[in-house]
Amino acid sequence: MHNSFFKKDTMKIKICGNIQRQNISEVASLNPDYMGFIFFKNSKRDVYSTVAELDLLSIPSQIEKVAVFVNEKTSTVIDICKKHGFKAIQLHGDESPSICKKLKTDFKIIKAFRISNSLPQIIKDFQGCCDYFLFDTAGNNYGGNGKSFDHRIILDNPIGKPFFLSGGISVNDAKYLSAINHPFFHGVDINSKFETSPGLKDISILNQFFKTIKR
Repeated sequence: MHNSFFKKDTMKIKICGNIQRQNISEVASLNPDYMGFIFFKNSKRDVYSTVAELDLLSIPSQIEKVAVFVNEKTSTVIDICKKHGFKAIQLHGDESPSICKKLKTDFKIIKAFRISNSLPQIIKDFQGCCDYFLFDTAGNNYGGNGKSFDHRIILDNPIGKPFFLSGGISVNDAKYLSAINHPFFHGVDINSKFETSPGLKDISILNQFFKTIKR
């Protein structure tokens, strides 16, 4: 595919699964468009018990902070987001359209879908109740599996909603991602392929990715 619809600098970058204060500061210095923080106790990158120590308010305002939840109670989601200044929520579990609609009154909503061999028909039910879709690889875990899927499943369909591509994206994918030509391709969600250990991001590899993307 040739990059004709989008300029390369319009592709957004979301760095997810941040856990450590100093590392978060270093990631923020790269000026990604989004930084994600996972509130899911079964995740290696969970920040439920440590979020108060992360000094999230020091993250520059132009970087959108995203709180990531998996099948969490709506009241808990709202409490955490209001307490820690999140204006965007990623729902990475089996949340219903009604839950998305309820939360959308106060927050931007990213709804994740796990992709195996085909585009889930259920996405049509979410068109009116979220701001973005995120397509991740189906696996044993809710995200962070480090495995990719065939992006043609998404790119060969109209989608109808701005979307992120996720799942096993690495620095080696930068040029390919920059060339994607789809009217609703919003950005990429990167995580495990840019880490030295779960939650700790490798700044040098991230920097290389950013430089390639922004050329």
